[in-house]
Amino acid sequence: GSDELTVYIVHVKGSEDVTFSAAEQWSDWYCSLLNSAKDAANVADLRIVYSYRNVITGFCARLRQREVEAMSKLDWFLHAYPSPVYRPLTTHTPEFLGLSQPSHSVWNATNMGEGIIIGILDTGITPGHPSFDDDGMPPPPAKWNGRCDLNASACNNKLIGARSFVNYDKVTRRSTATPVDDEGHGTHTASTAAGAFVTNASAYGNARAITASGMAPRAHIAVYKVCNEDTCHGYDILAAMDAAVDDGVDVISLSLGGPSADFHSNPVAQGGFKAINKGVFVSCSAGNTGPNRGTVTNDAPWLLTVGASTTDRSFLSTVKLGDGQELDGESLSQPRDFESKMLPLVYPGHATGNENSSFCLSGSLDGVDVHGKIVVCDDGGNGKAEKDDVVKSAGGSGMIIVNSPDFAYSTLVEPHLLRTSNVPYADGLKIKAYINTTSAPTATIIFKGTVMHTPHSPAMASFSSRGPSQITPGILKPDITGPGVNILAAWTSAFEVFSGTSMSCPHLSGVAALIKKAHPDWSPAAIKSAIMTTAYATDNSRGPILDETPPGRLVRGRSWSRGPAEGHGPRTRLRPHAPRLHSLPLRPLRQQPCPSYSWRTSELLLREEHQRSRAELSFHIGQAAGDPFDAGQLHADSDQRQGAKVDVPGDG
Repeated sequence: GSDELTVYIVHVKGSEDVTFSAAEQWSDWYCSLLNSAKDAANVADLRIVYSYRNVITGFCARLRQREVEAMSKLDWFLHAYPSPVYRPLTTHTPEFLGLSQPSHSVWNATNMGEGIIIGILDTGITPGHPSFDDDGMPPPPAKWNGRCDLNASACNNKLIGARSFVNYDKVTRRSTATPVDDEGHGTHTASTAAGAFVTNASAYGNARAITASGMAPRAHIAVYKVCNEDTCHGYDILAAMDAAVDDGVDVISLSLGGPSADFHSNPVAQGGFKAINKGVFVSCSAGNTGPNRGTVTNDAPWLLTVGASTTDRSFLSTVKLGDGQELDGESLSQPRDFESKMLPLVYPGHATGNENSSFCLSGSLDGVDVHGKIVVCDDGGNGKAEKDDVVKSAGGSGMIIVNSPDFAYSTLVEPHLLRTSNVPYADGLKIKAYINTTSAPTATIIFKGTVMHTPHSPAMASFSSRGPSQITPGILKPDITGPGVNILAAWTSAFEVFSGTSMSCPHLSGVAALIKKAHPDWSPAAIKSAIMTTAYATDNSRGPILDETPPGRLVRGRSWSRGPAEGHGPRTRLRPHAPRLHSLPLRPLRQQPCPSYSWRTSELLLREEHQRSRAELSFHIGQAAGDPFDAGQLHADSDQRQGAKVDVPGDG
């Protein structure tokens, strides 16, 4: 039998001669029984985990298969079996992606990514956060070769490594900065990929779940800090990727983006090429500069490029107008003490004819009577928090923020001081039309809390960057989409809700870890193929995936509208014959993905124009026969080899 220790539950025959009065007596008896078994003698004190006496007669212990076989021949033995794994209800995105469905749980099949190491390149980590607790976690695998530059007690079996590459000192070969996250971005992405189970996680009382977790809750996390505030230098990123491969990570997750650049001048494309060639999967954000075409970043063919889409969870705050219209918006602040009585409604941009007033900029409401009224503000010009301050200082009692035309139907929630609803652009037009045609317009905001099972989910977020790639227009990018709108995850303090392709990328990094656990012999190319070829092309209403971009702004081909979705108005359909044009969300993984996909024989022809010359290059992607192609050969001019700077996308 196997020499691997496994926790077994062992049922034994009850004692007919002795009645035990103390729990210790049951434990002693079970120890004597186990010690009587051949091959298991004198191990009971070390192996028994629990002694049961009420719900069953028996015990559980860490045993080898041959030891169980020896016990089964004894007269006191009834039955033994490996302890099964039960999964708690989790925060919503694992359930939304189908990872924890009881009938075909990917978590059960992969033991939630146990033994897989995910390297997070970001702003650092918040040690001690409950999302990085190691309760029940095994030690890292023997291949782990990394280190922890935090205090000795900060790293554990969950957070196994933490290094900083910010302000790197080449003399000491150490960073002068700690790996601690001062921004929150890295903490959020790390917990999304592989955060541990945390009970009662919520943000401002919303998105409350019985238990929150990342996509691969039993995977290990290694953090590489490459960003200082909102600046991440390309040389730091490349150094961190180099270290991550040497440390033995299985997956690199990079929620960063910058301007599109030729692959020979792109540190992420360069580093990713070699990392993948060494068996490390690389997942990257597509960028947050949609909906314009050709805005996708991290677009090298060998990388997994991840767009952002919605989940089926909403933080509803419904605007009810005086004429009876009800228009659904969202807000992370859901006050319970807000009376739903009608209040006067005003749009300062209409009242003054001043564009600054329409955005509720600082000082723009001077002379405008907003006291005790609900104020309509257009999004843009300043942050939503500043609009809060401006309207509150002017005496407003509530606020309606109207999306810009480009953001259309993508409502990104934030906490607010005032009672607020952020509504889609089309609904904002209805509100303004009502104000313009009514002598005494009124409105109220009805807060409905966290609402699940929103129809027509997922939908592509308007901010998610679109293809085609500016470098290789013939290759469709992004590759896939993941949950990236209003995502609950760990922050420097407790939990926060944020949006962006930075949030969607670690979802797919965690999924890649699960596949790697199930199929350790698969190459990064095979894992990427499995993800893309098992993706959903329909939403939860069994219709085509919708796009929250306004009509007429699709990347290519025709666009058309479908009828109003409940509470969300019309959204644009994705072109059905080019489904990966805006990428696809993940569905529960099949055990046998398409076996024909291989990078062994894939070949690309690149035509690249340089300032001084024009070259035609042909190269193999991935596992070419013989020596692998060196992406560094694509350097055209030595004087172009400069450090690149990559900025963290503004919305995560």
